[in-house]
Amino acid sequence: MSASLGDDGGYAAVSCLSELEEPGTAATALGLCSIITSAFIGLPQAYKIYQRKSARGVSFLTLGLGNVGAFLYVLNLTILHYNQITLASSRDFAFWVKAQRSLTFVWVELLNALSMLVIYPVASYYATDEPCRFAFPPLGVDFTLGTRQAAFYGFVAQAVAVGAAWLPAVFRFATDGRCEPLADYGNALGLVVAVIIVCKFLPQLYASLRAEGSHSLSYVTYGVDAAAGVVAWAQKVFVTRERLSSWLPPLFLHALEVTVLCINYYNDTKRGKFVGFARLFEDEFGDGGVGRGDVRGGDARRGDDGASVSDGASGRREDARVSPPGYGAGGSGNDTAFEGMEQAQKRRGGGSTSFL
Repeated sequence: MSASLGDDGGYAAVSCLSELEEPGTAATALGLCSIITSAFIGLPQAYKIYQRKSARGVSFLTLGLGNVGAFLYVLNLTILHYNQITLASSRDFAFWVKAQRSLTFVWVELLNALSMLVIYPVASYYATDEPCRFAFPPLGVDFTLGTRQAAFYGFVAQAVAVGAAWLPAVFRFATDGRCEPLADYGNALGLVVAVIIVCKFLPQLYASLRAEGSHSLSYVTYGVDAAAGVVAWAQKVFVTRERLSSWLPPLFLHALEVTVLCINYYNDTKRGKFVGFARLFEDEFGDGGVGRGDVRGGDARRGDDGASVSDGASGRREDARVSPPGYGAGGSGNDTAFEGMEQAQKRRGGGSTSFL
């Protein structure tokens, strides 16, 4: 079934879109700004991890859920906009360019997904390689992996989930070439994406509470994402008047982002890491190494094991805990040291490093 945009605002939001739109100049300019922002949204986070040589304070589970949700959302939009995509390609190049105004949201989400995808491998490479225990007694599951190895398997799981979701759609497009046979599948994907959107930032909230500061989590990436989300929410509510299910889950996500940023800023300020937004900007893009980046100014803080350590000691301690790049997904690493850490954690009560 198909519906033109404008027949029924709520119906069109979840149905195949078969007519090209002609947005005004202001809407086109806003769409272009959104596309540019989406293309670079993940780079500040990846750069902050790279410059600090540390992924401390960043939740891998949030990154993984975000990757899966983002590419499923792109698939959802591709299905529901596929008739427009086909129509845009039916004439010359000039017509195709003009028709992209109807596909703004598809481009925004695709570039956002690709930009955020860059963060995961960078974080995996610079993660502190500590043992992560995965246990589920009812099924007899109890095993331990290194952080990097767990991150690698997590990345494989993400690829499998996304690939399995895209495969039937690609096959159907190749044999039929219309949105209508996949409309119900696209709407079902939308529900899955809504659940992921609501849940994906909860692990980051937990990780930030444990880390007691931003560390390698970027204020810029998630601050801009939250601001852009508020603009998109206003557009959906007051301009296109879309149904509640299309804007409430993202609004919850962006509220969590703001909450995490406020908690991190409070903890960073309390530790004397920086005061004011000028120092915050310096912390995001300045030359912050592992030793300098986490705590500035020379005051003591509590280490991961509960002991009080000074700035310099903390930096050296974190450097020492980062295993050689060969460990985990790419090689063997220092197995003896790893096993010793694992046994020590089990003796302390079966705990393990959180993969969140």
